[in-house]
Amino acid sequence: MARKHYNLPPLTTLAAFETSARHGSFKKAASELGVTPGAVSHQIKSLEEDLGLLLFERHYRGVEITKEGQQLFSVLQHSFSDISKTLNNIRQSVESKAITIAATTTMSAMWLTPRLTDFWKAHGEVWVDQHVSDIFDHSLELPDLRVTYGYPRNPREELQADVLFWDELVPVCSPEFYAAQKDVSLAAIAKMPLIHLTAKDDRWTTWREWFDAAGFEGDINDNIHVNNYMIALLTATEGAGVVIGWKKLLKPMLDKGELVVMGDTLMSSTKAFYLLYTKNDNMDTDLRALINYLLNTED
Repeated sequence: MARKHYNLPPLTTLAAFETSARHGSFKKAASELGVTPGAVSHQIKSLEEDLGLLLFERHYRGVEITKEGQQLFSVLQHSFSDISKTLNNIRQSVESKAITIAATTTMSAMWLTPRLTDFWKAHGEVWVDQHVSDIFDHSLELPDLRVTYGYPRNPREELQADVLFWDELVPVCSPEFYAAQKDVSLAAIAKMPLIHLTAKDDRWTTWREWFDAAGFEGDINDNIHVNNYMIALLTATEGAGVVIGWKKLLKPMLDKGELVVMGDTLMSSTKAFYLLYTKNDNMDTDLRALINYLLNTED
C-alpha cells in the first residue's frame, strides 16, 4: 500500500532501472539481480510506459541513458543511498565493519561511484556504505571518509585531509547552445545566461570569482540561480545556459558530449578535492585499503 500512497511505480521496476543505469547495461544488471536480461528489459519498458517517456536509448551494441533517465537515476541513487544508510544503522552490530563514505551528489555520480565499483571488484568482501548529501557541516561527527571540495575551516586536530586532485574551472554548456553562439569571448560569455549555484556551502567557486580571475571586471548575467550543482548541470545540458565546470570532475559528461567547454579561458582552482578521515595509527586494514585506492586512482 505504501507504493500507492506515494504514487510510485512498482518498486521492482525502479530497482531494475537503478541497477541498469549504474551498470550502463541490461545484461550486467540482470547478472546482479539474478534474473534474465529479458526480465530486466521488461521491467524497464514497464517503467517507461508508466512515465510516458524513454529512460534508455536502445542501440545495436547496447543502451544509453537519456537525460530524463539520468535525472531519475540521480534521485534514486541518492534515495537508495539514504535508505541503505538507515538500514545499516538499524541492523549495525558489534561485528559490523561497514565503511561509510560521504560525498555530494555530483561527486558521487561523476567521480566516486565508478571508483568504488572498481574497488569492489578487487575487494568484494569490503562493505562500503555510500552516503550522498549536498549539505556538509564540519562541526558534526565525521563518517569514516568524506570527499569534500576545499580544505575544511577550523579543522579538528585529529582530522586528516589528503588531496585527491586539483582541477581547472571552465565554462561548459550543451553542444547545441555552443553552436548557436557567434562570439565566445569573455565579454560575450558574461552576457549569456549564466547558471549560478546558490548553496549553503560557500566554498564553491562563483561566476564572479571566475571572471575576476580571468581579468574581466564588467557586469555579468545574474538571472539563473539553482541550489544544487547536479541540477545546474542538468539545466545546462538542456541548453538553458552556461555553468562553471570542473574539468576532471565532469570528465564523464564531457567525454560523452553531453557538455562542451566554451572558449579557451580557464581558471586553475585555488581549492582541491580532499579525502577527510580521522587520524588513527591502528586503522582498520579495509579502511586503509580503500583510502590508498582512492588516493592513488587516476583522475
